[in-house]
Amino acid sequence: MLSDQLTWGAVPEGFVRWSDGKGGRMIVRRGRERQIKIDSCFAEDGRSEPSEYQGRSHLRRIHLPDRANALVRRCQHGGLLRGLTGQWYFTWPPRPFRELVVTEELRRRGVPTVEVLAACVIRSAGPFYRGCLVTRELVDSEDLWSALQSGLVARLGLETTLRAVAASVRAMHREGVFHSDLNLKNILLRPEKNRVASYLIDFDKAKLSLGQLPTELAARNLDRLLRSTRKLDPTGNYLSAAAWEEFVSYYYDRDAG
Repeated sequence: MLSDQLTWGAVPEGFVRWSDGKGGRMIVRRGRERQIKIDSCFAEDGRSEPSEYQGRSHLRRIHLPDRANALVRRCQHGGLLRGLTGQWYFTWPPRPFRELVVTEELRRRGVPTVEVLAACVIRSAGPFYRGCLVTRELVDSEDLWSALQSGLVARLGLETTLRAVAASVRAMHREGVFHSDLNLKNILLRPEKNRVASYLIDFDKAKLSLGQLPTELAARNLDRLLRSTRKLDPTGNYLSAAAWEEFVSYYYDRDAG
């Protein structure tokens, strides 16, 4: 029998716990309890629909009463574990609950990220569970990799885009966060009031330190982003070596953002 602390972990201010009595558990933003259901998160009651967004799997959309939309992202392993365990996890507190806590804390500190509305899990036998994270849809946004390919970055301006992304990554590191899966798909871009806004997402494996992230860890995180960039764009057709150096210079320039 899991302890209450292992079952739920920390619950941020403004959120409440909810259980369906059948092994399903949800931490949901207060006031959204009747709008977001566990079954909807796992596409079992017909209230959600496919969206055009994709992470490791396609995200689903839930329409909310205030004309906003929520996006449901199923937790799914990457790499070698994807073929072995797929969407099943056994680490407690559940990964989506921990991601909710980290994301909400970063948002509270002013790091540009999405608004989390809920995190859900459903258990099977033993300690195994599936999970998902529900966030408010960031309308008119594209991930950086898609924006490079679609021409959005060209329309916004490469320099302007790189400055915005560098400022958001620097803000994250200033708050002591090492993003273990920092890549072009986990950076969202959106035009906002004659500027480009950059949002960081998917903190399910992030590590949060006290104070500013040490210089060596920040450099390692930038190297992680570079490796993923080379993997997605090995020929540099969309993000050249010169553009990467420009991005790094903006990151280290405190007046760049």
